[in-house]
Amino acid sequence: MSNLKQANGDDFPDAAQKHVEDSKQLLSAGRFDGAGYLAGYVVECVLKTIAQIEGQPLRGHDLNQLSGAVLTLLSAPSCVTAQYISHPAITILKYGQAPGEWKETIRYSGEGRITDLLAQTWVDEAQRLYIEVISQMKLDGVIQ
Repeated sequence: MSNLKQANGDDFPDAAQKHVEDSKQLLSAGRFDGAGYLAGYVVECVLKTIAQIEGQPLRGHDLNQLSGAVLTLLSAPSCVTAQYISHPAITILKYGQAPGEWKETIRYSGEGRITDLLAQTWVDEAQRLYIEVISQMKLDGVIQ
């Protein structure tokens, strides 16, 4: 449990850690749909962690909207989390129905929607973002 656990039980940093580890295991086991699905949730949890620290909690699953909102927060003079973001768009994951886009409803798709290459790309991105943001914030004492 992190110091950011909310009254409703949501704990975005801990959820991100759980999902990044599970997505890597699923990828290793050739379970590409599950790996990709969880990778999207890692990105969502990282974005929501940043917003929570900045005092602007976000809701929903749309990674495009969440990324946009976080980018706006990062441009504020009072921002304390900008130092943890290296990619200008925060993440390469896009939200939507088109091939190559993540959406929380892919959990209802049949096996084979997410290719091994796409799953690898998403898991790599989730891990990158987790390490750059959540792991570094833990090292810096922002998240305990």
